[in-house]
Amino acid sequence: MAALKITRRDRDDGVVLALSGEVDMAAEEQFNRAVREIVDTRPSSRIVLDFDKLSFIDSSGLRVLIQAHKAAKGAGGALAVASVSERIARILHVTAIDTRIPVFPSVEAALAAPRESSSAN
Repeated sequence: MAALKITRRDRDDGVVLALSGEVDMAAEEQFNRAVREIVDTRPSSRIVLDFDKLSFIDSSGLRVLIQAHKAAKGAGGALAVASVSERIARILHVTAIDTRIPVFPSVEAALAAPRESSSAN
């Protein structure tokens, strides 16, 4: 299994977390801490999760993804996913996560998109 590596890039228009490797039970806490740190330090930020180099995500990673979405939204921010592989896009679709968390073709598209309305999921 490829260990999870997370790289954070702070930008004026949001924070990008680039995930590389796999998000599984072993990496769940690392993923959760990285997102919570942004929510705690930049609560109203747009957080973009760059999945370009993410090769796998399991149910524990999906749980963190949903929790991160709720935490960001609760703090007045927004969370989006960008650059997903076909395999991960399929997982997000089958689990209907892509109906709650916006998925974009690129980080730039995610950062440029208007934020969801507050009445959205």
